[in-house]
Amino acid sequence: MGRSGENFLSVLDNDKISVFCAYDKDYNVYRAKIHRENLFKDYCKDIKECVFMNQIHSNQVENYDENLGHFSCDGLISVRKNTALCVLSADCLPLLLWNESGVIAALHSGRKGSFGNILKNCVDKIHSLYPNSYHYDFHLFISVGICAKNYEIDGEVLEFALKNFKDFVRDKKLDLKALVKAQARELGIKNIIDIGICSFENKNFFSYRREKSTQRFASVIVLKA
Repeated sequence: MGRSGENFLSVLDNDKISVFCAYDKDYNVYRAKIHRENLFKDYCKDIKECVFMNQIHSNQVENYDENLGHFSCDGLISVRKNTALCVLSADCLPLLLWNESGVIAALHSGRKGSFGNILKNCVDKIHSLYPNSYHYDFHLFISVGICAKNYEIDGEVLEFALKNFKDFVRDKKLDLKALVKAQARELGIKNIIDIGICSFENKNFFSYRREKSTQRFASVIVLKA
């Protein structure tokens, strides 16, 4: 874990990448757009543009380049230097992925995305687009999200989870983090860092379950030049 400060948590900061969570304000106002400026200049000096998805609670992953015509997805892949890939969340799991070949990804892995294994979709797409990535290790960073003890499900969602993901349900509580970690291990990802902060429990972070608000904090990954 790297440095931290008021309304900012650094997960990793080295000469290749920066991974952090910013919760100093509502970042939902920036969604679905490329911002040709450094919105996080107090936290990372290397950023030249910030990219926010129009998150749709899916397992859809896109490659961010000049040909991308829309941002309706829940995952972005990039090899662009000094570009911040940003995930908005307030309980769903932000997954930040780095392949040492020089590929990064940002994933919004809520219940639907996790059930649909958005992480596998992302890794498969990285291998397809950048075959050299097969020869390098992945690092997975799980940012702030809701923990199992505060994520009770019921009705059709509970029935579906018990049928398809019973190992991750206990007393009607769904453990999304455990599910994602299991999916990562199945993909051969050994380097997993979980921030270990529950958005529902820690009132420094926005939580839809706690507040029923549209406000979101940002989890960010940047590939440095």
